[in-house]
Amino acid sequence: MSEFESMKEAMQPILDAQTEQTEEWCEKHQRPKVRVKKTGTVLCLKCGYEERREFEEQKAQASYKRNEERKRLYYLEDFSMMDSELKLATFDNFKADTPEKQADLDFVKQEARSYIKGAQNNLVLVGGVGVGKSHLAYSAIKAISDYTKELATVINVVDLIAKVKEDFSLEAHYTTLLSGQDKNNEIKYLVLDDLGTEKTSEWSSNLIYSILNKRTNTIITTNLTPDEIQRRYGKRIFSRIFKGVGKEHVYQFKNKTDERVNLWA
Repeated sequence: MSEFESMKEAMQPILDAQTEQTEEWCEKHQRPKVRVKKTGTVLCLKCGYEERREFEEQKAQASYKRNEERKRLYYLEDFSMMDSELKLATFDNFKADTPEKQADLDFVKQEARSYIKGAQNNLVLVGGVGVGKSHLAYSAIKAISDYTKELATVINVVDLIAKVKEDFSLEAHYTTLLSGQDKNNEIKYLVLDDLGTEKTSEWSSNLIYSILNKRTNTIITTNLTPDEIQRRYGKRIFSRIFKGVGKEHVYQFKNKTDERVNLWA
């Protein structure tokens, strides 16, 4: 017995009291229509049931999409560990007022388009302090997440280490989540910001390794060259940072000027 027939059987006494059969015929379901005694409305009970069910399914789907969008924005904005001004960063408001800055912008936008098309590799952005690495990395991950609707977040390495040191019970939570292994909240795209500015220890290196070991699609910003990364972190972490990375995915910023200093010039 179908769900409709089961429901109809259970409600038959109510239907008998409130409706009466007519001679009109529902071609779709090959059954007589009924008239609602109170309003005179003539309808097919099964058509009405299907329309109600479709409405409820659409309502549930809309609610699911709203919840998923709230979750996506939470990880992109509230969960992210980054300077507050970065939350306003976009490709559009990046100040590309020199040929070098324009080249930096064009490169990162190109890589963002590659991720949107399905690229599976890390991206290493190398440059000094204040040259725009974080701005462009966040702009990229925001554009990617806005387009794909996948979860993405930005994590400043120094802030992450400080937060876990405050409560070591959080270590497993962050490594599971940021490594992309949390099946309910899969972080598809990650920015590890300012790698190399933290005080390096065996523990902090293991934390970074745990995050990078099983994931790709990570944008890493750093002031270290590839050779300096290998010397500082060793081959094990070096191999995870440069997973799927060819020369075309290691970018030395052309701009050398600290824009934060320029604010006071």
